Amino acid sequence: MGTSKGYGGPPNGLVPTWLDAGGGGPADGGDGDHDGSGDGASPTPPDGGPAPAGGFAAARNAFTRFSKNGSSSALGTALSAYVGGGSGGGGGSRGGGGAGGPRRAAQRMGASRASGARLLGVVRDFQSVGPAETLRQLDLESMANQPASEVFLAMLEFLCPPGGAIDEAISRQAMLEAIGNLDRDAPTAFAQLAPEQLREFFLDFIALSIEGRVIADIGARGITLPADIATVEQAHEQLHDFIEGCCRVHLSGLLTGLEALNSHDVEQRSNEIYEAAFSLIADAGEDAT
Repeated sequence: MGTSKGYGGPPNGLVPTWLDAGGGGPADGGDGDHDGSGDGASPTPPDGGPAPAGGFAAARNAFTRFSKNGSSSALGTALSAYVGGGSGGGGGSRGGGGAGGPRRAAQRMGASRASGARLLGVVRDFQSVGPAETLRQLDLESMANQPASEVFLAMLEFLCPPGGAIDEAISRQAMLEAIGNLDRDAPTAFAQLAPEQLREFFLDFIALSIEGRVIADIGARGITLPADIATVEQAHEQLHDFIEGCCRVHLSGLLTGLEALNSHDVEQRSNEIYEAAFSLIADAGEDAT
């Protein structure tokens, strides 16, 4: 998706091959609902949670306007409409439709929430028992002095078990991009990582996975994009920066006190972080309109 600098990721990015200029449909001619990411009458999220309150038509229309003119107002409208619902108070696009509000939007992140919980468990263990013991628990004790990116690649099957659905692909691609971003400045041995670097890595994964889910959902039945590739890339960068800006600073407070959490608490914290992220995105989207 173009955000990783140190690692190129797999050859195929998250942006579907059919999401091109002209707004064509999926390559297989399907309706994009096989994993619950479309906007049919009663789509079901991948993890079996509550169905969205409505479709993503408003988000797609606003995103089409944004992709053509780069308007931050249109982008804000698109993301606010995407989250939808009214649980956070306020009006505008959150009055209904979209994913049905921050909680239901978070519930759509089935595989990513599970991967986030596993990654957050690694962050907790690193802080509570140290890097050597953390790696020993995963049978990777010999890698303590290897670059952190290589260690997390070795953890990939644990963090993001492979699967065929779009939901698993979103989680896996986001993790690969976050791993690549670890090496943007200089490779750091896993054992030498500072706690704040691990927290930044975790938040990078959160932002990238949400970005991937948004792209998959609003593109499930096609949006119209400009033919100019540079304009498309700029629109993607703006989307990335918007979501990352909401997640980086405002979610860091939820990463305190990890050492005291058990496995169930870690899972709950991951869920809370995703819900808080979508609430922040919807609020920022409304503020931008």
